[in-house]
Amino acid sequence: MLSKSVMRAGLVATMFTASMVTALPAQSDGMDIEGIVEELTVELELSDEQVGQVTEALQGFGMALAEATATAEDEEPDTQAMMGAVKAARADFRSDMESILSEEQLTALDALVDEVFQEIFESLAELKITDLRAPLELTDEQADDLKPVMGTAMRGMVAVIVDYSDKRMGPRSKLGMANKLKKIQSDMNAGMAEILTPEQIEKHEAMKEAQKEAQKED
Repeated sequence: MLSKSVMRAGLVATMFTASMVTALPAQSDGMDIEGIVEELTVELELSDEQVGQVTEALQGFGMALAEATATAEDEEPDTQAMMGAVKAARADFRSDMESILSEEQLTALDALVDEVFQEIFESLAELKITDLRAPLELTDEQADDLKPVMGTAMRGMVAVIVDYSDKRMGPRSKLGMANKLKKIQSDMNAGMAEILTPEQIEKHEAMKEAQKEAQKED
């Protein structure tokens, strides 16, 4: 049996995270449907009838994802069309879940997904924070406080990128996307400023500038 943390991550990636869809298996039977349903049965107190309905909905969603991402490994895949199909499959699955679950269960499901989603991105943020510990001389408390700030920013950036992934990127769309990303970056910087000392902020800015210069040279 999978650990609860793995099942919870799989729940989010499989059911609601279009940005992670390329990491999913290409067949519905490759998804751990049994593990996901087991998790939902406990968390949402599913009835026996709902267990069968949710299982069927997941199987259909898995097949829809497989079809939507069938061209992912082509030499020149149509990413825009693929992401549009993924979003459509996700919307259909959401509609299925709304017809199966009660309003209370849907609320609990959304809370579960939000919690796990945040956990995933805070774990990713922790990897970045590890690289900052020594150069910024972070305390353990600062490192812990930075996780939700950086995790929320990473989550927001991914959401924006996914939102625009199936759109035609004309000047207006590009500007809209850039403004949203800048706002997320600004909010993160403000959050970090409440945690770091002025000296640490200065060092962090210097590190970011050095990275930009290194990228230019590459």
